[in-house]
Amino acid sequence: ATRGDGYIMVYSGNGSGFSVNTDSLSGKTVNAWWYNPRDGSIQSAGNFSGGGSRSFDPPGAVAEDNDWVLVLDDASRGFNAPGTP
Repeated sequence: ATRGDGYIMVYSGNGSGFSVNTDSLSGKTVNAWWYNPRDGSIQSAGNFSGGGSRSFDPPGAVAEDNDWVLVLDDASRGFNAPGTP
């Protein structure tokens, strides 16, 4: 996992679920995305009120090579979807 000014990214190497504390994001609303590092595609994971801990389950079944990156960002920052200019 990593975080920066207005975002959090968490990698799951096999599609296992996990929890993320979103307290470091300052905005009231968080945008969530699943980024597929195998082909560069993205899927919206919705948006939600920020703060506290939240559970996430990557798309697909837990399996070798079902890796995903969860990207969370402060909606007020106006970031583009992951992988788009």
